[in-house]
Amino acid sequence: MSTNSTSIIADLARMRFQYKSELAVYTEKLSDGRLLFCGFQDNGTIIYEHADIADKPSFDLTIDGESLDYGWEFRDFDSVTDERGNTTGTLTLQHAAKPIGLKVVTRCSGFGFFRRSVEIVNLSSDTTCGLTNVTPLKGSLWSITDNVADNLRDDTVSPYSVGRFKDLYWANEGKFAWQDVPVNTGVFFNSTFGMSGHSSPFFILRNNINGGYFVCQMGWSSNWKTAFFADYFNDSRLPNRINLNFEVLPVTPAPARLIAPGETISAPDMHFGMNHVDLDSAIQSLHAYLRQSVLRQAGDGAQPVIYNQSGYMVPGYKLPEMSEAGLQAEVDIAAELGAELFMIDAGWYGNNGTAGADWGNTTGDWYAADILPNDLHPVYAYARAKGLKCGLWVEIETAGSKSKLAQAHPDWFLTKYGQTFPRVLDLSKPEVKDFVESEIVRLVDKYQLDMFRLDYNSSSHEGGFNLKDGRNENTHWRHMEAIYEIFERVGRKYPNLQLENCASGGGRTDIGIVSRFTTTWVSDWFKMPRTVRILNGMSMALPPEFINRSYTPGMEGNLDTHMHAIMMAHPMLCGVVPSLAAASPAMMACVKKYIGIYKNFIRTFHRTAKVYHHTPVIPGADGTGWAALEYVSEDRTKAVATVFRLINAEENRYVLKFKGLDKQAIYTVRIEPEGSAFEAGGYALTREGLEIELDTALTSQMIMLTKNK
Repeated sequence: MSTNSTSIIADLARMRFQYKSELAVYTEKLSDGRLLFCGFQDNGTIIYEHADIADKPSFDLTIDGESLDYGWEFRDFDSVTDERGNTTGTLTLQHAAKPIGLKVVTRCSGFGFFRRSVEIVNLSSDTTCGLTNVTPLKGSLWSITDNVADNLRDDTVSPYSVGRFKDLYWANEGKFAWQDVPVNTGVFFNSTFGMSGHSSPFFILRNNINGGYFVCQMGWSSNWKTAFFADYFNDSRLPNRINLNFEVLPVTPAPARLIAPGETISAPDMHFGMNHVDLDSAIQSLHAYLRQSVLRQAGDGAQPVIYNQSGYMVPGYKLPEMSEAGLQAEVDIAAELGAELFMIDAGWYGNNGTAGADWGNTTGDWYAADILPNDLHPVYAYARAKGLKCGLWVEIETAGSKSKLAQAHPDWFLTKYGQTFPRVLDLSKPEVKDFVESEIVRLVDKYQLDMFRLDYNSSSHEGGFNLKDGRNENTHWRHMEAIYEIFERVGRKYPNLQLENCASGGGRTDIGIVSRFTTTWVSDWFKMPRTVRILNGMSMALPPEFINRSYTPGMEGNLDTHMHAIMMAHPMLCGVVPSLAAASPAMMACVKKYIGIYKNFIRTFHRTAKVYHHTPVIPGADGTGWAALEYVSEDRTKAVATVFRLINAEENRYVLKFKGLDKQAIYTVRIEPEGSAFEAGGYALTREGLEIELDTALTSQMIMLTKNK
């Protein structure tokens, strides 16, 4: 049954292709050997050919140092529509001078969004070619010609702005901010650590003159670059015109990938859409598209409440020491709190007597350490007897210096500049890739895991190099191919297995790796107030049910406030109490209350909720002022909103005006932690709002609404 409004108009006589997704229309044309980005409309209007942008290519490709931006010849075009109404067009091209073919695949996926894939084929029968670089998507938006000089107010107004995550460094993920793109000025952002984070190849472009939003993400888990240029023509030869050029690309030393004769490789997928309503609508359309067409679900899709054992059992501190009895005591805490999955974290492996204290140097030997002489089976059996599912932490892409794996296979590590790069295994080598996949399967089968947590705590920066046929091929591209392929196969083999993505917290939050997992650590910074800003920003790029947020020891601020922050995401508990005997009854009651709220209320509509960011930009080093998030069910019968007072707020009051309610309905309103309940009309809650008064920092109120029948 068709659920999306999508279509493709392919005019083969003119080599012009129009892709439609709801009201978004994207136009391309093959002209003079170039595939051109001719225009992008956000109001459903079919663009006439005379209005096409005629000089902007839609991709860049360089093979063996030679630009292949032009010289393309048409070979074929076909389109298909699936049962959900997604229409996919495949344009097949061949280069006139080089033995290179392209399949340019454009999927119209509804909600105003598209998915662009570019497959590069080496058509030679005997010669390997080298990918120098590729830009899978570039183009030009919002060509404006009317009253440009006047509308720019003598250059005091920037015509466009880009919203992105401002910081690239650990613990500062999700710091969303707008930056102007001034006329005739280039702006670019990039990552450099060998991972996509601790930022993300995600951005929102905003038209400050005529309105509208363009949202884009690249599915690439290594280094990347986004670049923008506001091109303003204003001279006697050309009429006033201003448009915004953009490009998104993976960044890898050349050759990024050697392509064997007859081999096909894929550039990173691009996900992009346009909206002319408001920022909330643009984000909601992105979430709906990702949920329906991109992101993975396991089983019934419900996200379990996770209890992570490492809170008071920190490797290196041994409070208490990791042991069978200690882990079973942690299971008792998890069960008492109402958690649903028990996760064993780092330090369970490595038979050298130092596993718990030296977890980073013993990775690679994925067998229970001497400190667990009976293996993990008794712990997992104990957890399952108490109704808990079971998960395991593994940093499968690494091997520590004290591991047996490192001693047995010194040639399996990343090498750069003639030196071995510590800890990082080189998955571009087939034997390493095969070992990694076999170990994942072995561990899942051995322990009958319900969740597999992948961590990655290394920064390989520009990557390593392997000599192939006399050429130094960079490792990043093949490494990411390997990770993607492994977890695609693991996901198919175990359709009910929860796969959790973590990379030193938020080192990999791009849609390339997230789409192969069921939940993601967007950061491992959980202290207030920054944890609120992390959730606030990252819930733009990803739906909130895919975002892990945790309670951990050593928090500042109000306990209810910490629970509010994690309940608005995918909740994880870690170190709530050192033992049941030492537990505060008040603390236990508070935590259990909010776990019940999550399971019985928020989770019932979390996976389809519309998200409203009342405070999309939260300034300050850690988070200043107020923050407010609102989630509303698709049918508008349920909603939850949380208002946080962060630090340095100038007022004691914040008025929350709901955005997503049914204005004609009457809602029962419940507020925590005060426990009050009353009825209010949707119109009043939207127009007048609720006045939230909090007179001290790091406090909050959670407001839950249920539509009266």
